[in-house]
Amino acid sequence: MQDLKKYIDKGVKYRAIELAIAHQYGNQKMRCPVHLSIGQEYWLPFLKKNIRGKVRCFSSHRSHGMYLALEGDLSSMINELYGLHTGCLMGRGGSMHLKDLSVGLEASVPIVGSSLPLALGSAFSAKHSKQNILSIAYFGDGACEEGVLHECLNYASTNILPILFICENNLYSCNTRLGKRQPADDMIRFAQAAKIKTFQFSSLDSFEDINLVLSDSISSSSIAPAFLEIRSYRLFEHCGHRIDRECGDRTNAEYDYFEYQDPISIQINQDPESKALFDQTYQETIDICLSIEALL
Repeated sequence: MQDLKKYIDKGVKYRAIELAIAHQYGNQKMRCPVHLSIGQEYWLPFLKKNIRGKVRCFSSHRSHGMYLALEGDLSSMINELYGLHTGCLMGRGGSMHLKDLSVGLEASVPIVGSSLPLALGSAFSAKHSKQNILSIAYFGDGACEEGVLHECLNYASTNILPILFICENNLYSCNTRLGKRQPADDMIRFAQAAKIKTFQFSSLDSFEDINLVLSDSISSSSIAPAFLEIRSYRLFEHCGHRIDRECGDRTNAEYDYFEYQDPISIQINQDPESKALFDQTYQETIDICLSIEALL
């Protein structure tokens, strides 16, 4: 556990950054909608830890977590939310289009499922040109209801492409619970139908197990396609800066259940060093926002 502490604390920092953004968003100075990853940060630092060699990542609209996980520049990200030319996309993309080629984030696309064909094309290109590049498609459970998922899984399998499909299943598509949309709650069944190797973990697993599964899935996908399902729970609304307790199909009882088991909250509450890091990062992010807002 101690060996993984610095990665766990990166998750703590991501939580602080996202909460600071949520706090400042109410000032109506940020120039775009925001899709926060609060509740889903616990696994993200272990992605970068286990990537070996060159990677091309393609994210969904909920792109803050992937951007931070790949260690994109924080100030450039915050500036992008305010629509400034100093942002990572010169203020033209906003929260849903974060991009930083220098760290391997090729694109973030708000259209549901669009990260899939982009990553597939990247993987095909890498294989065709004999380059040792891993492509990652990051998407939510809602994308599993799009035909493009099944087409991409089929093509990746039949052509044995070096691609990792990361599906983050947070049980909701906007405000509609999974049980109203699909007959089963696991997403790996789609990959299994395409004869793709599958992996799973959830926020209830230990950090040691999460690290191991990520390592195995990344290693496997460098040779042939792999599918990783991550079970998470989004604590804030689909789009916006408010806590999501009673929107759509959610209930207070369900929210309380998952909030109580949130691994980042547990880490902050139980470890004084993590709490101090959270407070410091939160204030640093607030200060970045305030310095920008003072000039607007």
